Amino acid sequence: MFAVLTAAMLLAGCQGATPNVKTSDVFAAAPWKAGERLEYRLRKSDGKDIGTGVLTTKIEGDRLVLGQSYTEATTPAGASPVRDEITVTVDAKTLKPVQGARTTDARTEDGKPQHTSTTWTYRTEADKTRLATSSERDGGKASTSELTLRPHFYDNESSLWLWRGIAFAEQYEHAYVSANALDRTQQNVAIRIPQREQIEVPAGTFDTWRILVRNGRAVRTAWISSVSPYQIVRWDNGDLIFELTKAE
Repeated sequence: MFAVLTAAMLLAGCQGATPNVKTSDVFAAAPWKAGERLEYRLRKSDGKDIGTGVLTTKIEGDRLVLGQSYTEATTPAGASPVRDEITVTVDAKTLKPVQGARTTDARTEDGKPQHTSTTWTYRTEADKTRLATSSERDGGKASTSELTLRPHFYDNESSLWLWRGIAFAEQYEHAYVSANALDRTQQNVAIRIPQREQIEVPAGTFDTWRILVRNGRAVRTAWISSVSPYQIVRWDNGDLIFELTKAE
């Protein structure tokens, strides 16, 4: 279960048709600084802690390397901790994706270790961009695929940065295309800001923009601090909640 944790937190595996909305580029400006590190606790909707997460932002020339690292809260005796590591490289000015990689060290239902590695790249030719994905498990034969993307796409694994870079305003409402290399799919994602709210998380009390994120029939909620650098304070997809514990 934990090996698919990040996919559950973001926008993978949604049920229902993609929203029939007009899409556009939504990234306006980058609010973060080089070397940013945000730490989170991950818990189920019943309040049970299931892990910790760290988001990092690194600048490499005209590109950003966006990192996610997740570790389970409790590891059975004699077992190795379940970990999930993701990096996505994007254009620093537009957040358009270049490439990505994910490794998961998980356990099967009978407790055996399981290692999965996935890499993906974006290639543009003749005004068309294709997403090429390769994945292998426990050193087995790699599974590969390609997907031609619709305009106005961003990498799904950059979502927690993308939402921080929109032009915040009450009643904001726009949509874009989310390219999911792990599911090898693309979906329209509609985002709307109904209001501002004050919320409390382990890192403190924040005035936030409440953002509704919809793809398919699922509607999730993100709370983003209302002042720069617009940190993700809480993300709730109905099953899993992650809350800010520390920002550096």
